[in-house]
Amino acid sequence: MLMILGIAVAAGPVMAQPTARAEAAMEPRPGACAPEANVDSCWRAGVKAERRGDARAALAAYEASCAAGLQIGGCYEAGKIYFLNLSLRDYGKSKDRMTPVCEGTDPGIGPYACKFLGIIHRKGLAGEASAERAFDYLSRSCFPRGEPFIDGNGCEILADNVPGADAMRVDDEVWNPGYIAYLALAMGCSDDMPALCARAQALHRKAIAQSARWLARCVEDAAAVGFSGRCEAVVQSARAADYEQRQTFRRRLVRMFHLATDYAG
Repeated sequence: MLMILGIAVAAGPVMAQPTARAEAAMEPRPGACAPEANVDSCWRAGVKAERRGDARAALAAYEASCAAGLQIGGCYEAGKIYFLNLSLRDYGKSKDRMTPVCEGTDPGIGPYACKFLGIIHRKGLAGEASAERAFDYLSRSCFPRGEPFIDGNGCEILADNVPGADAMRVDDEVWNPGYIAYLALAMGCSDDMPALCARAQALHRKAIAQSARWLARCVEDAAAVGFSGRCEAVVQSARAADYEQRQTFRRRLVRMFHLATDYAG
């Protein structure tokens, strides 16, 4: 996914211009959607269309699902096509479809939608770029407000794009991009992403070698949330195989993240 996202962002905001016939074919028909288990018939039609390689038919089905409002998955899938598909690309529509998913209550796909929104705002793909809004959305993909299900790729993108103090309009003394990046990488590590575990450990070693000022804050915050008072214990605890242990780790890390960032903005 990361490679795909990189290509999509680098390509720039190329908007597709569908024909009038195509526009008509893509009109949502919410009345045609029926509930099916925890999804709906339009969403299932979209999945089948994608499997046979018909992106346009898939988009029409997902749009209908989104408009029907029976579940949020259609909005997410439509937003993803608008973002990733070169011939159907429309970052503005992707933003519109992803926003209710990110802002909604579905903990499974919410973080993924927030990641896409973070990229859109960081690059200014659907309006003016905003480091603050990008940081907010990427943070939600990695440090969610509710049950801590995450998008590890979102954590990596967040770690690589922590704004400076000026962009966040806070004092240098209280804003530590290296510390925030370390927390994001450690959280991503818990999503079975060993490369992020290694990056977090390397960042911590570099901070020690440079006597980075954020280390003392990390030790203090780690102790406050139950990480035995050692900053390195944060990433060492990220690889828990047991589900409950992993979720406990994530809840602690969310608290650390808020201790590190809540004074901003």
